[in-house]
Amino acid sequence: MRHPADGVLRRLADEPLAVPDRISEHTAHCRRCTARQARMLEEATFASRLLSAPQLVPDTDGAWARFERELHNGRQPRSPRRHTWEPSALRRNPFARISLRTGLALGAAGTLAAGVSAAATLTTIFAPTHVAPLAVNQADMQALTAFAGLNGADVLGGFSSPSGSRTTRFGTLDWASTGEGHPVASLAQASAEAGFPASLPTQLPAGVGAVRHIFVQPRVGATLTFDSTAGSIAGSTVTLNAGPAVMAVYGGTASAGAAADFPTLAIATMPRPTAVSSGATMAQIESFVLAQPGIPPQLAEEIRLLGDVQSTLPVPVPSGAGVSTVRVDGSPGVMLTDSTGAAAGVVWEDASGMVHFVAGLLDTQDVLNVASQLG
Repeated sequence: MRHPADGVLRRLADEPLAVPDRISEHTAHCRRCTARQARMLEEATFASRLLSAPQLVPDTDGAWARFERELHNGRQPRSPRRHTWEPSALRRNPFARISLRTGLALGAAGTLAAGVSAAATLTTIFAPTHVAPLAVNQADMQALTAFAGLNGADVLGGFSSPSGSRTTRFGTLDWASTGEGHPVASLAQASAEAGFPASLPTQLPAGVGAVRHIFVQPRVGATLTFDSTAGSIAGSTVTLNAGPAVMAVYGGTASAGAAADFPTLAIATMPRPTAVSSGATMAQIESFVLAQPGIPPQLAEEIRLLGDVQSTLPVPVPSGAGVSTVRVDGSPGVMLTDSTGAAAGVVWEDASGMVHFVAGLLDTQDVLNVASQLG
């Protein structure tokens, strides 16, 4: 028989019972048709991923603040830009890899990869007003590591020391902090060391026990200086400052069948990260980075879909997770859910510029109930 048309092959995948058996049998034994169908489904999945987003969550607070600032300066106010959202996971146990240094370093790597930079002299070019999901997978992270010339170094998983320097593909990465992350005895001590009043919920979901550990991560600064291999942006620098941060980890309860030391909930708070640049503009660095060989085209497109990276904090979301946009006390946030429904987490930035993270072996409503108590 003749090879079936593309539309028939697609219908065979979507509605197999609506396709005659002879076509199903032919496709199952025909290498050519099997390859065509696989390629077709791959392209359909990619198109669906691009077209299913963005979901708009207007940043009204940020727009109003910019409007008032322009009026105060006597200039014609600009129309606020719209920000787009793009998909994708907490693993079954979201605490297996939780560390404040990991979060801060991922934020630095994601920001630099997205092309955060700006115009001449030291200019603040990154001060996010909201968060947005950025779909990534293991291949994307491996590609970014290889692209930066880190070759699997632990910089992407947390800096290996309070200060240091490392050569990357396009320059030198230097970082420094006032010390390593460490446990403290109380929330009051954590607030005193961090320099801001950290808060915890007064009402906890069923199954969540007492606070078992409280950690403080001092402020971290990381500077990437582009060398001659970076072409037209050589000599430019991007400096990211993140932290300090406070994280509390809760144990379980006997009534829920969990050990007291078994982590059931984690809450982290930190000021919004900021970045300054000298030399190249943000557009120049973003264009340079995303055009380089080694950056997956799909990842580059998703970074572009984030919109204005100057005001957007990317939240890396592994493939397989559920993702949705939510509001916490009026502020837009990103809700992540494990594919099994066993865990959920939410990230958002409040009106005062503090970034919050709440995750646990809980459902989305319990996570939101905890988040709403943090103010």
